[in-house]
Amino acid sequence: MIKVAIIEDHQILVDALELMLQRNPEFTFVGAAPTVAEGFELIRHTHPDVMLLDIHLPDGNGYDLVPKVFETSPKTHVVVLTSYTDEETIMRAVDIGVSGFLPKSSSLSEFFTTIRKAAEGEIVMPPHLLIGLLKRVPRDRAVVSRKDSLWERLTPREHEILICLASGKSGEIIAAELNIAPLTVRTHVRNLMSKLGVHSRLEAVAFSTKHGLISSPN
Repeated sequence: MIKVAIIEDHQILVDALELMLQRNPEFTFVGAAPTVAEGFELIRHTHPDVMLLDIHLPDGNGYDLVPKVFETSPKTHVVVLTSYTDEETIMRAVDIGVSGFLPKSSSLSEFFTTIRKAAEGEIVMPPHLLIGLLKRVPRDRAVVSRKDSLWERLTPREHEILICLASGKSGEIIAAELNIAPLTVRTHVRNLMSKLGVHSRLEAVAFSTKHGLISSPN
């Protein structure tokens, strides 16, 4: 089962999400917290597969919790619960390694699908939104010169898979297109993320675009 934690201070929303999770045997609801401080304690004790995170919390920005989560529970995937976020906020989320975003207006099926994909390490964002996001990733001229050294870290297959991820393809689709097993794709993704020093597929794609390893979408 997929263990899910919720960091959100709107109790009505938390109650609704908890009820939906408890009614589905695929998921285990491990708890909710309304603040950054309580959220850290919850994650530290429960180590969920997926953490649903609100940005605006009473004691600070939800993003401040993310680095602490990766330190104490590195296998937890973070999905941002959002009504609306500006470009700067979205880019910050990508830079710190979230897996994607879940609009609070999502349907029940979208809610479950997002959690499943996040638990599998997928980018949880529609391909057209991902491409739009990557178009806004600034190229860092000061570090693009490191392209060759970064390139040497990746195998040809890892680079091939990275390009597929940037187009919004899921692991299953990549496996079918490259005629390899989904498990092999996951292994390659895990290795390239480790080599690039990132925490999610979304961060890997944004990082690679910023550093010139892959081109920004047209």
